[in-house]
Amino acid sequence: MREITIRLAETPADYRACQIAQRLAWGITEDGYVVPVATMVGAQLHGGVVLGAFLPDGQAVGLSFAFLGRTEEGRTCLYSQLTGVVPGYQAHGIGGKLKRLQRQIASERGIDVLCWSFDPLQAGNASFNISKLRATSHRYVVDMYGPRTDLLNAGTPTDRLIVECELTPNEHQPPIIDKLSIEIPASIHQLRAEMPLEADRLRLEVRQEFLEAFARGYRVEEFERVNEPDGQHCYYWLTRRSQPDSPNAGEP
Repeated sequence: MREITIRLAETPADYRACQIAQRLAWGITEDGYVVPVATMVGAQLHGGVVLGAFLPDGQAVGLSFAFLGRTEEGRTCLYSQLTGVVPGYQAHGIGGKLKRLQRQIASERGIDVLCWSFDPLQAGNASFNISKLRATSHRYVVDMYGPRTDLLNAGTPTDRLIVECELTPNEHQPPIIDKLSIEIPASIHQLRAEMPLEADRLRLEVRQEFLEAFARGYRVEEFERVNEPDGQHCYYWLTRRSQPDSPNAGEP
């Protein structure tokens, strides 16, 4: 993997290579789901970040595309629309390196928070985003993209968690006053292949649990994988914290 260079896209050939990588990483067949070159260039020139993991011949085996946005609370953020690695180059840390460089660039530009989304039933992504990158979430979007035909999303609602990653974390968090967990399957792909109706039922159940928890002021702060005699169990841990300026701070 030493011949791979992770850097900002610079030339038209770089952006086209990132388009090809996007198709390969997600198995995309519809043009409507591929980010146009003009959009990537425009974002890159106006505060966004378009990164590629390039081979010496110019081929991109990974990419990350992000643009400037605002959180629900009105804070300026860098929203990472997608980060992916093509088959054959996955599980070599390329995705992590793309995210780290993205984070470094955002920090150098004075941006305080990164945001992105992912399927809440994907345990691997949850572990990477919540446990490794220390992102948190208090927002669930039902069927965010509508029906899709790519290999990962075909035939299922595109529910997403919107996560936030603070580049300068607050070390003085209010105390936790309540905590709950939401369990997801260790492998939603296997469940969908073997028991599709159960997978559909579970997605709706998890959706409702998240919506109700977020409405009550909870926030995802941890993700845990636990090996039990009957297999691996995966849990989101959500917390509710006291509000220092509230007259009822500390009450559940």
